[in-house]
Amino acid sequence: MSRSDGIDIKGETVVTKIRRIPTQGEVLVRKGDLVGPETIVARGTVINPDVREVKIFVQLGVDPEQVIRYMLKEEGDEVKRDEAIAIHRSFFGRSTKICRSPIDGTIEGLSTVSGRALIRGSPILVEVKAHIPGSVAEIIPGEGAVIESKASLIQGVFGIGGETHGELAMAVGAPGEALTSDEVVEGDRGKILVGGSLVTLEALRKARKLGMRGIISGSVDQKDLTEFIGHEIGMGITGEEDVGLTLILTEGFGIHPMEEGTFKLLKTFEGKPASIDGSTQIRSRMLRPEIIIPQST
Repeated sequence: MSRSDGIDIKGETVVTKIRRIPTQGEVLVRKGDLVGPETIVARGTVINPDVREVKIFVQLGVDPEQVIRYMLKEEGDEVKRDEAIAIHRSFFGRSTKICRSPIDGTIEGLSTVSGRALIRGSPILVEVKAHIPGSVAEIIPGEGAVIESKASLIQGVFGIGGETHGELAMAVGAPGEALTSDEVVEGDRGKILVGGSLVTLEALRKARKLGMRGIISGSVDQKDLTEFIGHEIGMGITGEEDVGLTLILTEGFGIHPMEEGTFKLLKTFEGKPASIDGSTQIRSRMLRPEIIIPQST
């Protein structure tokens, strides 16, 4: 069913997830394979955007055009952080100046005129996990796969933080109850807490400190959320926030009790594993945060 605001709540459906890396790489699963949330579907590498300019002539104390005499490495060579790429010895070896690489990477450019080098960081490993338990329905050659799972699906109106998974734990007894720090306890470490109406700033901070995977709540005060994140939310896409947990709001900002049907559905799955993703496309609402609860568990 869909709410009047377009939010989907499905007690039983087939969830399909396209899982792909942003480059060509190696697909590690086959069609028909059973996968879990942590199963790596595909892996590859992308170009590192980190490029450092190294003023070799300055570090050696020589004229730029003399640098080529003292180079230990050539353009195209791989280097490690703090590895010597040039050495200048003077006064019969009594004075030694060394130019070292600031990062692991490759010498991408070397100028014999300016006496400088450009070092690009090592390629970045990228991989994508299944996120949900299910089966591989289709392979995307060199990029990933399509995962299918029979599950319950609950969309939220807003979220922060990316994909994670954990056991659902009801932190309150009714959809109108606030989730405060008192309801966040050590025994729920690694779980996804379900609140009712407002989740407080103190509860968010305590949940992060105790290692909760996520929080599902009706609402949050926008000022509290800004303080928790450390900056105001822009008008783009959320999900990349590094805040230590994922937060999904089913109603929005302010003080709003969770819709009773949503609360009851979540309560029926207490103690069951769920996969959640707070990613939200704020302006267009084409991407909503999701709670996915597999039917097979």
